This record gives sequence, structure tokens and C-alpha cells, in this order.
Amino acid sequence: MKRYRFIFKGLVQGVGFRPFIYSIARKLGLTGFVKNTGEGVLAEFQGDLASEQITQYIISNLPKNAILEKIEVYEIEPVEGEKEFCIIESEKNKISTVLPYDLGMCEDCRREFYDKSHRHYHNVFISCTNCGPRYTIIEILPYDRENTSMKQFKFCNDCEREYFSADNRRFNAQSTTCPVCGPRLFLFSFAEKKHIHGEAIELLDFVSQKIEEGYIVALKGIGGFHLVCDPYNETVVKRLFESKRREGKPLALVARDIEVVKKYCYVNEMEKDIFSSPRCPIILFERKTELFSHVNSSLHTLGIMRAYTPILDYILNKTGRDFLIATSANLSGIPMIIDEIDAIQKLDGTCDYVLYHNRKIVRRCDDSVGFVIKDKFVLTRPGRGFAPLRIKLSLSQTVEENILALGGHEKTTVALKKDDEVIMSQYLGDLDTKEYIDFYMSALSDLLFLYNLEYDYIACDLHKNYFTTSLAEHIATKDEKKIVYVQHHIAHVFSCMLENNLDSCIGFAFDGTGLGLDGNIWGSEGFIIDKSNVKRVFHLKYYPLVGGEKSIKEPVRLAYYFAYEIDKNFAKEYFANSNYLSKIVKAARLLNYPLCSSFGRIFDVVGVLLRCGEKNNFEAQIPMILESIADKTEEGFYNFVMNFEHEIEIDIVYILQQIINDIKRKTDICLISAKFHNTVAKIVVEVAKRLRENYNKDVVVLSGGVFQNRLLLEKTVSMLEKEHFKVYFNSFFPINDGGISAGQVYYTIQLLKNC
Repeated sequence: MKRYRFIFKGLVQGVGFRPFIYSIARKLGLTGFVKNTGEGVLAEFQGDLASEQITQYIISNLPKNAILEKIEVYEIEPVEGEKEFCIIESEKNKISTVLPYDLGMCEDCRREFYDKSHRHYHNVFISCTNCGPRYTIIEILPYDRENTSMKQFKFCNDCEREYFSADNRRFNAQSTTCPVCGPRLFLFSFAEKKHIHGEAIELLDFVSQKIEEGYIVALKGIGGFHLVCDPYNETVVKRLFESKRREGKPLALVARDIEVVKKYCYVNEMEKDIFSSPRCPIILFERKTELFSHVNSSLHTLGIMRAYTPILDYILNKTGRDFLIATSANLSGIPMIIDEIDAIQKLDGTCDYVLYHNRKIVRRCDDSVGFVIKDKFVLTRPGRGFAPLRIKLSLSQTVEENILALGGHEKTTVALKKDDEVIMSQYLGDLDTKEYIDFYMSALSDLLFLYNLEYDYIACDLHKNYFTTSLAEHIATKDEKKIVYVQHHIAHVFSCMLENNLDSCIGFAFDGTGLGLDGNIWGSEGFIIDKSNVKRVFHLKYYPLVGGEKSIKEPVRLAYYFAYEIDKNFAKEYFANSNYLSKIVKAARLLNYPLCSSFGRIFDVVGVLLRCGEKNNFEAQIPMILESIADKTEEGFYNFVMNFEHEIEIDIVYILQQIINDIKRKTDICLISAKFHNTVAKIVVEVAKRLRENYNKDVVVLSGGVFQNRLLLEKTVSMLEKEHFKVYFNSFFPINDGGISAGQVYYTIQLLKNC
């Protein structure tokens, strides 16, 4: 008789792992116990099987959502008289394990939801060990019901029987419930200024009818409220845009299954798998129809997610629509609403009804967003189903010290390094308002509490005017922590290096703007990186950021400046002799505008020249339109000259001059856009080739918000691979500023390893 202690580490809480171990032990005739701990899951097995046999059986039959990273096995003394295997009470210490992410409704629960003979028929909060809320209901780990916002709902007899039955799919499923003992739905009408009463399905039927009639409903989901309406009704869509003050920013759609998506979009196998997975992110699909141009502002993509809750699935089914709009319920400048009191107070005029439940959302978590390229899912907004992001460090990557990184200013996230792992928060927004700053501070405290982190270093951006930088300095002074300033674009590249276990590369970071080491505004940077040694070796020749920060929202200022410098007559005629713009050019000669090397601003300029708009009503609106109009069959590009006096420099004026000449020749703007995209990709390749010659490196890393442009990213990667480079780009951590915090962590690690 042998007894073994197993410690399982990885994603082993919230995925039915303890019930799985219980069932395995019973099948193999073993006694002992299993429980959640601060490290993961601990089990002791006693019987006549060797530990290798037990291990192999477990690995071969893992629950579908579990991720097993490590198994520690110890032989210990047998226990006399033990008769059975059982699940025992969890340890109550804080954690060093994986927080389980929220899971979309599984097919088994969906089938039961619509089965009239089943006990869970029309259970609008149906879930099991394979699906349901996790991260957004956890107050503290271990993941047990009393540590979640489900603790207020006491089991009825039937739910209790399922929960404690080893052969039931809801055995130890912490979020399981039923209409008898679970949360309740409530419906508030703004027109009537009162609640409308009814059973759950009656309320859903009422809401479905109202959506068909052209009303907007705020619907409380897993991580926050959605605004839901009919995408086929252009009048209601226009109203939603106006009330949310989105000004053309695409709206997310929700669908029941991938077959519906295929009717309107091109879908590859990886997109199909991710769409149907339990994570249920919003995927940016290439559209093949103009039907929803009023929803996505005529862009080339549609953002679509699977109906991940029973409520969304039911409303889709009841309305008979292929799609519904389900966009985050947040007004300009405030985070997504998670509380029904806030919803009723703040959404009057934005929507007509508020449908909510009384299960508390412990942690705000927006829908995740991403796209597929080169057989990788590129995550652009980390949220439900992905957060918190977590990556294990290899022995060569890690150091003894723990690190807290506070991120940048836009698309902010927080990251921490604890022991041999890096954990990154969900998307926390742009820190331009008190509401987003409050959300950021709350999420920071939450992450530090959950992981019980005692850190030695705090990392932040170089920009002294960022809230995150001033916060880092305040914490460092107050708590006597050591601070590391990480330049914005260097952090971009290091975020990609972290997820790909690299310590040396040619790194390109293209984005909008970030403070450079020389005090200028960077955004088209090429680096040679060896561990913590970073050398800037490429950028666009500096140009004045005419209009300063206003040029980000109004790139027509910068576009007119370039046009006027290149061809005065063209500028005056093309921009209709605008007195307003003429004054800007005159001011540019008198004022000391900051110098800039940003490629993001150049995408703005080219977009303005090609009539894609004059103002960015939301970030990168004009570049998104520029990408959408590009002729993907065009292979041509514009000529450019590399200057090797100091770093490699390219003067963008020469390229813009060729674009203006094409405009004067009335060349199709779709061809001009494509040639510009090809040119940017060609620049990366030619610079990389020269750097390979000079530094003997063939690994290229691509990061930064400009590479969210799928056409550019795909072109660049393909062209580099043809030149036999090994190419990496972000997919696990966001390629945009959301990945900055992870890059700050990894740069600090490299600094500590090599100081």
C-alpha cells in the first residue's frame, strides 16, 4: 500500500478539477482526499498503483478547460484505516495560483436550457463545472462558493444534491444555481419610472419584443452591462451612436453560432475555433457584406462574439435575429457600468429599459477583443475570458525580486511579477477622467490583494505627466521602493520578447506618440536589443507635430502643413483655401512645436489626404478607414531613401510627395492606400536587412498600436519571412499600449539580471 501527495499547479481552480480528481480516485479504487490550496490543488492518493500510473491517467483525461503546468509528487506515509476518497475544505490563505477566467455557456447547459423536460429548463443563470462566471464573482481564492458573490444564494435541495453528487456535471460547481434558489431578474422602465414585474422568462420575452420594436435595453451580464438593440434598425443604431457619443466607433455584435457569422463574414478554421471556445471574445472578422455598414461605419471588419450567457442566447432566439448589438454600457469618459443603481441613474436617455440581476459583479471586466493573423489570435483588449493574463517565466527569464508595473496612460493595464510568473490585469481604459482613474486604482489594489504581492521594484513610463508615473513616484517615496523608468517603445518591444522568451532581437515599435529618451516624441522606432542593452538604430526623420496634441484629434492640421510644404498650390486647392488651415501653417513657423517621429501620425496624414476624414472622433479612426479602402491585390510601393548619418533615418516628406503626385494624377485612392501600406512594410524589411548585416541578428520583433493594422502586419511579416527572418509579434499580451505594463516588467527583469 503506497500513499502519494500530488500538488497540481496551473489553471486548476474553477474548471472542475477537484471533482475530476475525485472521480479518477474512485475509478482507480484509491482512498485519500483533494482540496484547493494557495498553490493550486493538493491531493493525496492511497492504494496499490504507482505514482506514474496515477499521473498518466490524470494527464490523459484532464477537464477540457484545465491547464496543468506542473505536478509535484511526494511519497508519504500511508494512513491506517482510511476507507474512502473525499473533497475536503480548502485552505484559506491568499494565492499564488491561477485565477480562473469567466467561461461562456457550454453546449450541455445550452441543451438543458431549452429542454422542457429538464430541471434547468429556462434557468437563465444555468452553469456547470465547464462554464459560467469565475473571475468576475471571486472575492478571494481558493475558488469556493463562500469566497464568491454566489455565497448569498443558499442551495435548494435539488441544487445541493447536484453539487454533492460525484456523477453530476455540477459536482462542486461553485456558480451553479436554479430558479428556486438563485439570482433573480429585475426590469426597470425609464418611460414608466418604475419596475415591471414578472418571472424571468416573462421579462426576457418582454425585452425581446421591445428590442424588435426598436428600443434599447441595458442588460447586466457577467462583467458589466451591455446596451442591446436591433442592428437591422438603422434609426435605433443612429440613436445609440448619438446617446453614447461614439461618433462612428464600430459597435460589437453578438451571434448564436459560427454558422450565422459565415453568412456575413469570411471565417477561417482558427477563427471558428476561438469563436466557439469557452472564452468567447469579440473577433474582428473580415466582412463580405455591406448590410451592417451603419454598425461598423463601413470598415472592412465586423466585431462579433458568441452569445456567452443564457440571457443573450435566449433573446437572440426569441427575436429571430442573426445578430444583436451588444456594446459595453459606458458613456464617454466613464468605465463600463457594473451596478444597477448606476445604470438606472446614468443611462436615462441612453436606453429605455434596464434588465438586471442581483448577483454582484465583484470585478469589472469588459469583453475581450482580438483578430486572427498568421494562425495567431492577436489580443487587442484583454478582458472576459482572458483576464487575468498570466505567463510562466523560464529559469533564464526570472530573477528573485518581485516587480509591480503600472503601465502607460491609454488602454492601461497593471502587471506584476511574482516568483516565476507575470500576471497582467484586464483592460483598465484611458486615464483621462476621474472615473477611469478610480477604476484603475481599484483594480490595482484588487490585484495586489489577491496575489498578496510584496514587491521590490516599481516600473513605470518615462513620461512624467502620466498619472501612472506620478503614482509610481508617490508609492516609491511612501513605501521606499526602487523605481525603474521604462521608455514607452522599449516597453512595447519587451512585451513581445517576454511572451516569446527572447532576450535579443531587432525590435520595431510603431505607434502614435510616446516620450523618447531624447525628449522628442517617438513612434517609429527600431532597436537593437541584447538583454537590458537597448540601442535606437532607426526612426523617421523628425518633423514638427503641428498643432501639438490637437493634431491627434485633428490630423488635418498636420496633413495641411505637409501638403503646403510639398506643394503650396495643391494644398490651397485641395483644402479649399481654408483660412483656418493657412493660419496653422503660419503658426508652425512661429511656434516651437515638439519634434516627432511617429508613424501613427503619418497614417493619419495619409488618411486625410485620401479623404478618409479630417478628424479622429475616436483613436485611429482615420487609419482604420485608410486600411479598409486599401486594394489588397496591389503590390506597388513608393520609393524612399535611407540616411545613415547617425541612426538610420527616412524622410517621410519624400514619400508624401509621391502620394500627392498620385492624387494630382487622380490615381485610385484604394491603390494609393495599398502602396502606402506596402511602403511601410518595405521600410521595415530594408532596415532589418541592413541591421542584420551590421549586427548579425535575424530575429525581428514587431509591436505597437500601428501593427493593429492587419494589412500592414500581414504584409510586414510575410515580407520579412521571405527574407528569412524569424518574426515575432504580440498575440498573448496586447500589441497596443495594453501590453506596456508587461514590457515594463520584462525590461526590469533584464535590467536586474544584467546590472
